[in-house]
Amino acid sequence: MKKHQVIIRLMKKKDLKELAKAYTRAYSIYNKWEHWNDERSYALLSYWHKRQPDLAFVAELDKKVVGAFVAGIKPWWDGNHLVDGELVVDPDYQKKGIGTLLLKKVLEKSLSKYNANEWEATTFKKTKFPLSWYTRLGFKEHKEWTIIGGNIKEALKKM
Repeated sequence: MKKHQVIIRLMKKKDLKELAKAYTRAYSIYNKWEHWNDERSYALLSYWHKRQPDLAFVAELDKKVVGAFVAGIKPWWDGNHLVDGELVVDPDYQKKGIGTLLLKKVLEKSLSKYNANEWEATTFKKTKFPLSWYTRLGFKEHKEWTIIGGNIKEALKKM
């Protein structure tokens, strides 16, 4: 039986439609409290592709795009940080090491090109995965940070 090789390469605009479908599928399974559709997924991935194209990578298996990782660089007091970003692997291709390959590629590129020393990201706490995967890789929760969010119109009313 032939072993299939995953290719990690820079994202192309033509990849976005297929990636948007994978993003919608993946986040419909693991993140049921957000309601993604292909149009909004496309907009998000397109934003990242335009913002930081040198840190937008896709995973390809048998000439099919099956995942992506996009992130940005932000200067900070202690040097450059790799920030935000999105990691997605089509649910049919998860648990095959593809996410790890994508993460490794972005981390290596952010270190070699930008000398980034920290990755700041948000992940789910409501589900065991993917937080358990990140902690196995040595990432830790920042105890002094918290993620906040709110409705802009509501905040403006209170000002």
